[in-house]
Amino acid sequence: MERVLDDESGERVLLALKDAGLFTSGGLNSEKVLFCSTENGRISFVRQLEPDWHIDTNPDIIHQLARFIKYQLHISPTRIERAAPNVFSATCLEHFFGILD
Repeated sequence: MERVLDDESGERVLLALKDAGLFTSGGLNSEKVLFCSTENGRISFVRQLEPDWHIDTNPDIIHQLARFIKYQLHISPTRIERAAPNVFSATCLEHFFGILD
C-alpha cells in the first residue's frame, strides 16, 4: 500500500514496479497494489483488510491502529517509546529480522 497524490502518481508507481520486473519475477500481484491519497485512507484500508501485521513509518497511524491490529512494526530511525504491547519498533526491516547488526 502506498500513499500517492493522484491517479497519475499511482500509474507511475505501477509502471515503475512493472519496469523493475516485480510483477513477473518478483511475484508481486499488480491487482493487490493499493493506493490512497490521505493518512486516514491508509488507516481505513488497514482496518478493512484486518492484517495480522502492519508495518508503517508514521507514529500517528501506528497509535491509531494499535487497538485494531494484532501486531505492528514501527520503522523509525529513532527509537520511540512502545505505543502498546503489540507494537514493535526498529530502525529498519533488516534490523527487525536480525539481518543487520
